[in-house]
Amino acid sequence: MSNFLVSKCICQEKEFTEVKEYAVKHNISTVRELQEHNYCACKCGLCIPYLELMFKTGETEFEPGASINRKS
Repeated sequence: MSNFLVSKCICQEKEFTEVKEYAVKHNISTVRELQEHNYCACKCGLCIPYLELMFKTGETEFEPGASINRKS
């Protein structure tokens, strides 16, 4: 287990907890909708797999590489 957890969008400087709150408030359930609101996942895209996991699991902190290491 890593001592470092992925918990934010670096480009937008937003914690995933903040992104999750925004998504709930605005009834957003996909990364595409976040992008349409120009809120998150609009620049480098490194956060996209983690945001997809956030929407799927409700979690906001992830092991690096969690998006490829998790089984569906």
